[in-house]
Amino acid sequence: MVLIGAAKKVNVDLFSYLFGSITTVQAADLWVILPLAVLVVALVGLLYKELAYVSFDDEQAKVSGLPTRFLNQALVILAAVTVVLSLRIVGALLIGALMVIPVAAAMQVARGLKQTIAYAVGFGLLSVIIGLLASYYLNLAAGGSIVVVALVVFLIAAAMRKL
Repeated sequence: MVLIGAAKKVNVDLFSYLFGSITTVQAADLWVILPLAVLVVALVGLLYKELAYVSFDDEQAKVSGLPTRFLNQALVILAAVTVVLSLRIVGALLIGALMVIPVAAAMQVARGLKQTIAYAVGFGLLSVIIGLLASYYLNLAAGGSIVVVALVVFLIAAAMRKL
């Protein structure tokens, strides 16, 4: 906001990167996003056991002979690619929320890491689809709508856990 004020001109592209805008995604972007998304999912599936081991106990994984440095770097790169893929749609300010809230909701209802991942992906997809529909029909920002839906999903999951 300081930079916008200093420029004395509002740049729509800046707002779309900060808060997300589905309208800024073009067909050429989809041809980049799709293969990268498939690659991320494939690598997580391929390295699932190793990534889980390193995430829970790095020292034990190192003693077991796993290349922990490589696996930690792979995890950071996979997270970075996920952030870059989400940037245009969700926005830089809301990516953290979208990466955390579905997982937190999944942890309320899942039993085990595999279930948590499956529920997190499902809750994330549900939040994106409902959020995009809400943003379209209610003329709201896409990123904010997605995160609000994700928060509602979390609250429902937390209430289900209490019951």
